[in-house]
Amino acid sequence: ALDLVSKNLVTNQIVLTVGYDIENLINPIISSSYIGEITVDRYGRKVPKHSHGTINLDHKTSSSKIIMNAVLELYERIVNTKLLIRRINISVNNLVDENIAKDESPYEQLDLFTDYEEKVEKALQKAMLVIKKKYGKNAILKGMNLQEYATTIDRNKQIGGHRE
Repeated sequence: ALDLVSKNLVTNQIVLTVGYDIENLINPIISSSYIGEITVDRYGRKVPKHSHGTINLDHKTSSSKIIMNAVLELYERIVNTKLLIRRINISVNNLVDENIAKDESPYEQLDLFTDYEEKVEKALQKAMLVIKKKYGKNAILKGMNLQEYATTIDRNKQIGGHRE
């Protein structure tokens, strides 16, 4: 969502693909309960077929809250929770410049049905981007990123997955 905000883009469609680990078919405890489709990966190994799904939003947005809720809903709908996950790919479709998507006038009549929280969130996202650009990726973190086994701080110091 922050990437969308930084590029002034909005979306109304999210695609989620979840690839499963080969261990699901090697481990007898997991493989005995799996009855789904099996495919062959690029190394010629048998793996459970990946899960893939799309969710459409009712309007174009770059709101972290709306996008996260949509991805979680899609995840719960398509993923086999009994299997070990190897990779997760998230992509957004129907990208449009946020200025083109806006069909509002500079003046707005307030009402009870408009989500004004989304507009406040956009300002917070832009502020976070400015801070991270000026002070680095580790300038703003969630509390869970400071726990003992958290990896976010170390990953933020890497370049393309490689240590500096």
